[in-house]
Amino acid sequence: MAFDRSKGEPQLDLGEMQGDFLIGLQKDFEWFVFFQITDVAGFKKFVSTALVPRISTARKALEREHVVSAHKAAGHRHKLDLVGVNAGFSSAGLTKLKAPDLNTIADAAFKAGIAARSAGLNDPQTGPGSLATWKVGGPNTEADGIVIITGPTVASVDSVQKELTALAGNAWKILFAERGATRELDRGHEHFGFLDGVSQPGVRGQIDQTFPGMKFLQESKNPGDPGQGLPGSDLVWSGEFVFGYPGQDPSDIDKPGGVVAGGPAWMKNGSFMVFRRLNQLVPEFNGFVAKTAATFGMDEAILASRMVGRWKSGAPLIIAPLQDDPALGTDELRNNDFEFDSDPLGRRCPFAAHIRKSYPRNDVTPAGGDAPTEFEQREQSEANTQTHRILRRGIPFGPDVTDDEQQTGKTTIERGLLFVCYQTSIVDQFEFIIRNWVNNPNFAPLGNAPGFDPLLGQDPAHAPRPVEGLEVSYPTGPRGRTATLPSDFIVPTGGGYFFMPSLSTLKHHLGQ
Repeated sequence: MAFDRSKGEPQLDLGEMQGDFLIGLQKDFEWFVFFQITDVAGFKKFVSTALVPRISTARKALEREHVVSAHKAAGHRHKLDLVGVNAGFSSAGLTKLKAPDLNTIADAAFKAGIAARSAGLNDPQTGPGSLATWKVGGPNTEADGIVIITGPTVASVDSVQKELTALAGNAWKILFAERGATRELDRGHEHFGFLDGVSQPGVRGQIDQTFPGMKFLQESKNPGDPGQGLPGSDLVWSGEFVFGYPGQDPSDIDKPGGVVAGGPAWMKNGSFMVFRRLNQLVPEFNGFVAKTAATFGMDEAILASRMVGRWKSGAPLIIAPLQDDPALGTDELRNNDFEFDSDPLGRRCPFAAHIRKSYPRNDVTPAGGDAPTEFEQREQSEANTQTHRILRRGIPFGPDVTDDEQQTGKTTIERGLLFVCYQTSIVDQFEFIIRNWVNNPNFAPLGNAPGFDPLLGQDPAHAPRPVEGLEVSYPTGPRGRTATLPSDFIVPTGGGYFFMPSLSTLKHHLGQ
């Protein structure tokens, strides 16, 4: 039985939280500024006098969402000048700032840092993608912190970036800074061409003490399932993404678990950020698709969609297995409204497809495999799967593919995704997804071994790797031939694990 929301959910202190994790900062452009602290006293002064007054809280971000909606509803097309600033710190940065009780932080990944965890993520150990080649986060470029600056125009974000850099002065050393941007000619789509950010978890929590008249952060918009926000988007207890609130019960998808603390009391209303700078090898991806489609006698668009699990429009294969449906792809009330039990053999959507590998929904996973019936296996699996969700807030970087790159099939200009996700356990959320699902060739129901995620998967030896299910087998055909991925299509070129503190923690623990 679904949780009765009328019984209440925890009040979310949106005024204490930074705005990017539960809400998301409004952006067409975004600066990522990575720094090392060079003058602790000077940096603390910078935090208290310059950074804290500019931090965009979750309350402010939600207010702006309503402003933007009203602006669009009134027929206005010009962009509103809504600039956002958030900041986070690595374990090394918190140590420099002498944050108390650091030894009680529970997350081993955060404490170790991404460089120490890179091999376990299947990052290459030599050559392109190895730590020595990273622009930030490698052995000699690990950051103490990050500042993100979002806004509608280049001028708006550049102005704030220059202002904060001047105010910080000699208190920090900028290790790396990069500006991401939405793709104006293919808005909302990443560089491979697929609609991004479709499948996000809903978040449970009440906000009526902050916004009278608004009961929940996310209302239930699926009449058939009150346990979902948007149809297909299960409501997840907020402790999975922000400290100090109940997390998921791993055995019951609707019930709250215990309050997620994380360690020190000052972590309340904060969240862990994972950052990954990911180069996308678009010409090479397109070349593989063209060659494999010709070998299989398939349309290229169908083959590419089976690698991802969606058409480029965002339409899911589970609903539209043989032909794209752009209207479905752009309809937020339909484009995520599915479960995988309707495709138990992986014929509509391959078991190896990116969306099935990175979020298996109610597929049977090892967590539910011992339950006595298939129904119970799926129920137990899905409950456990919700304990591994993340909130994604990335943005593309780099130009579109050039004519020369299209003709040669080789990437010569860097482009890709500045990937960001938020969670309260890097080990059990981001890293679990990468280790146990994406890079596990044996992860699939029914004892299948479909191979690595063909989009995000990595082989650290740069070796070719097989993937099953790309050939069309829907509705009743055989599994089809195995394809061989010649190399990784996504290459890590930077990263970091950061803690995004509350406003009170910034003021009282890190700013004085």
